[in-house]
Amino acid sequence: MVSIERRTFLGVAGASILGASSGCLGRAAVVPLRETDLDGVGMLPRNVSEDATVVTTHVVGHRGPDDVLAGEAIGLVVANQAASAAEVSISIERRDLLSWTSLYDGRHSLAANARIDFVLRDPATYRVRVSTPNHEGETEIAKSEFDCNEKAFSLVATDEGIDHSSISTTMGCGP
Repeated sequence: MVSIERRTFLGVAGASILGASSGCLGRAAVVPLRETDLDGVGMLPRNVSEDATVVTTHVVGHRGPDDVLAGEAIGLVVANQAASAAEVSISIERRDLLSWTSLYDGRHSLAANARIDFVLRDPATYRVRVSTPNHEGETEIAKSEFDCNEKAFSLVATDEGIDHSSISTTMGCGP
């Protein structure tokens, strides 16, 4: 009889500790941005040259690529299609409950016809800002975009400004 009470106590105590700390442990375990050469952007929007040199690829988020319940990861391309090299500032923020959380804030010297790829793995609303010394552009990627379709968004620096584009497969995602 004593062992049953002890098991019940330990079970309740363990569940309570796990429940109370799950939010903290979940947040601490998240690595929001990592650099990798294993993942990349599968499709390219029309405003990105297919022969553009990929400088680096960043993976934003922590879920596995096979997490089918979260939908497909979304590709994001920031490219320089201007005639010459450009200083490009990139900011990526994720919409949390009441505010925006900065996930990436970097400045890069991109050669002409060069690009930086991002893979957004976690379904969320993202705000992406790209600026050069002469131009600024911003786009938002809605959480609803994370579905069964492969998608890519782009912000491309040109001599005329920052061009936005996207591409997607159009499969029916089921019920």
